[in-house]
Amino acid sequence: MSGPILSKEHDKRWMKFAIALSEKSQGLSSENPNVGCVVVDSDGNLCGSGFTQPGGRPHAEIEALKDAGKKAKGGILYVTLEPCSHYGQTPPCVKAIIHAGIKRVVIAIIDPDKRVNGSGINQLKQAGIEVEVGLMRGEAIKYIPSFLVRNSFLLNDKTSNKTKRPYITVKVAHSLDGFVSKGIGLGGKISNQVSDTFTHDLRSRVDAILISYQTAQIDNPRLNARIDGLEHPTERIILDKNLALDKLSNLVKTSDIHPLTIVTKDKPKDKHWIHDKIVNNQIRLLIMRKNYNLEAIFNALLEQGFGHILVEPGPRLLKSLFSEKLVNEFFEVISKKKLIKGYSIGVSAKAVEFTPPSSFVLVKQFNLGNDIIKFWKV
Repeated sequence: MSGPILSKEHDKRWMKFAIALSEKSQGLSSENPNVGCVVVDSDGNLCGSGFTQPGGRPHAEIEALKDAGKKAKGGILYVTLEPCSHYGQTPPCVKAIIHAGIKRVVIAIIDPDKRVNGSGINQLKQAGIEVEVGLMRGEAIKYIPSFLVRNSFLLNDKTSNKTKRPYITVKVAHSLDGFVSKGIGLGGKISNQVSDTFTHDLRSRVDAILISYQTAQIDNPRLNARIDGLEHPTERIILDKNLALDKLSNLVKTSDIHPLTIVTKDKPKDKHWIHDKIVNNQIRLLIMRKNYNLEAIFNALLEQGFGHILVEPGPRLLKSLFSEKLVNEFFEVISKKKLIKGYSIGVSAKAVEFTPPSSFVLVKQFNLGNDIIKFWKV
């Protein structure tokens, strides 16, 4: 029986599926990338699929090949990231692919990890397997920004070492007339319950969620991803220059379950309550000293392994993030309600019609209940 007639559209169809699978473990694969993989048999039919499992293992290729079984022989494997070629905590995926009898491998992105970075492709070719690289690379990149940034694989391939920093997603909710609250120092919800669920999903897909001390003081949030069935701990970061966070705050109370990093300027005084939490590994301090500024803080957080951070800022922090050009993408949650007066996203008591800086492009807009969601990217 002859094999299927291959076409670019045929390849794109299966790579789209692989990319969708990679999204399933976004934010859940620890230090490993969230990868999706699809195996198509020699007749062009789907016979196996998989994605990186929570915690980072098993890898997507192993899951897909296990699902395909003997049907993988003579088939095509589509994967969002170059298969690993080194021995780590698990054997290399390249060996499993060769052993399964795959005849062709289609890869979206070359692995930036120095232990791989093309060697997986070379080993596949040496085994007589046809390899294609780069299909839907731009789409696949969207779902693994943390891994790519952490491995210094620069999304525009030109960024210098001086500007390496986490991939920053920002989310802000405001009323139709541009207010984030009823007044300075006042909390309260702007978005509806459906939009709240959307926010919790966003939180589950990043390495950490970051807020300022002012937001922590006003809202007293837990700042975790509250999704039914999700037990993965949520990393939280607070910018607290003077280490003023209350030990009875929800962030501190939940630090035994959900890790908490406090970014501060100087070492705490000997009698500060935080010492007990540090000794018990409940809270981690990042002391910046004279380098307490956003760019230096983000660089330090990247060194700590935070490659993708969701910032939920108040108006002042948002203004700083935009002015220092530190934002990669921006979610705007707009309630159709008007507050008439309060504290606006424009850092004032006046109503505003808000739009992000001109460098941002509106790439998507949709409704969640009565709320409007706008998604902007640089």
